[in-house]
Amino acid sequence: MNQTPGWTAVPDAVAGRGAMRQHFDRGVHPATLRPLVGDSQCGGCAFLTPRQVDDGPPRLKCSRKAARRRGPDLKRNFPACDVYQPAPDTPAGADQR
Repeated sequence: MNQTPGWTAVPDAVAGRGAMRQHFDRGVHPATLRPLVGDSQCGGCAFLTPRQVDDGPPRLKCSRKAARRRGPDLKRNFPACDVYQPAPDTPAGADQR
């Protein structure tokens, strides 16, 4: 293995970068594979739904996911995609945290 300073065996773009972060770095949402939008967050979106998977805790999923599978687990503070619609119980443009 090369010990040259500044050199790593794994490129920086790959090291420590999970699939979610890689999608965000590319400017796309990991669940819908759609472009991200400005200040909106998934927590205020009408398509964010809790889903019980097996016997585990409820997980947040997007009902507009790109794949036929269940889709990735989401967090309320994730940036929203361009299909974002404010949830009916929240004021338009407000984000839940």
